[in-house]
Amino acid sequence: MRYLLYKNYESGLNNDLMSLELAVGLAYLTQRRLVYYGSAGEQRQLKSVSGGHYHRVPKHRRGIVNNQKIPTILDLLDPLPVDWISYSDFVQEKQTQTLSLSRFEQRLIDSVFVPNPGVVIPDVLEEFAENRFILRDVEQDIWHLENCNFGFYSRFFYLPHPSLYTLMESIRPHAIYRSLADKISDKLGKFNGIHVRLTDYRKHIPGIDQYYSQKILSNIQANFSPDELLVICTDESDNKAFFAEIINNYKNYLFIDELIMTEFLDDFQDLPFTDEQTLGLICNLVMAKAEKFAGTLRSTYTGIIHRNWLRNRLRLNPILSSLSFQYIDSGFDSLSIDFKDGFFLEKDQGLFSWNRIQLPISSAGKSWYREWPESVVITI
Repeated sequence: MRYLLYKNYESGLNNDLMSLELAVGLAYLTQRRLVYYGSAGEQRQLKSVSGGHYHRVPKHRRGIVNNQKIPTILDLLDPLPVDWISYSDFVQEKQTQTLSLSRFEQRLIDSVFVPNPGVVIPDVLEEFAENRFILRDVEQDIWHLENCNFGFYSRFFYLPHPSLYTLMESIRPHAIYRSLADKISDKLGKFNGIHVRLTDYRKHIPGIDQYYSQKILSNIQANFSPDELLVICTDESDNKAFFAEIINNYKNYLFIDELIMTEFLDDFQDLPFTDEQTLGLICNLVMAKAEKFAGTLRSTYTGIIHRNWLRNRLRLNPILSSLSFQYIDSGFDSLSIDFKDGFFLEKDQGLFSWNRIQLPISSAGKSWYREWPESVVITI
């Protein structure tokens, strides 16, 4: 038996999901048994998902949301599509075998995985990797990945076979959460959506208190009709002063968390978990059903919406003219950024979308700063 011993990332919901996706993909491609573990106790159990201001419960839903019972990432998902065991079960199995071990201590956001055997075209790999470490399977029985196992799979798996896309799409929330999200989106009908990450992101947003809401308004007005429903997903829905100018221009609006807490309260309270993370999951799934969607750069929450939004759009129209993701703002305080009306402009040449867009961040940063269309479709 060959094992992939894999430490999860232990962060927010979507960060945990991204880390898990890399683990499942690696186990699948290397045909190893996944040992997925955390850092809770001697048995290295998974910790509950957290991140951002997840303990903050706005006044309008105190007494409704229960942050005393918070799920792990596996509590929220369908069964994993690969063979896996806990760390404690792995320890028991290992006692009956003599196994060799290989440790990989580099961060996965600095790495690109190339399967063995795999067809490698040097120029293509160079453009895909953008100077990141080329990672391949090892000969040892146990392959231990323990350091910062995190990143979007779109940038990690080199030229994936279509079966990997099917595998990734099967890592999804349990049917009870998907069903509620579908019920809500059916109620909404056709809508456009924005995700505005504030709270802990305030320190990263240029001019947050001076003109950020005006910039958001300017970018969405270029593409969103004021006559169509605007659904707002944010971690500060109680901060109506910030959104005043936006909702004054989009009279037909609602905040998705407030809608759930009113019109779908009974459905929400019937869920196995009713914490802030689970509420965020439901909101995330609903936002991916938007006709048009603009999110927050640097937010993995937006990244997962973008990915699922593109999947949903391609189901409706398999031949889309544009695969670009839209944003509420460039996220950078610089006039030199090639950004217009919510979109990063492709000014450079290259096989992959990250080659064609200039972002003032490192190659590793591109592996988590935003999601890419390569998460859903092969673009070459």
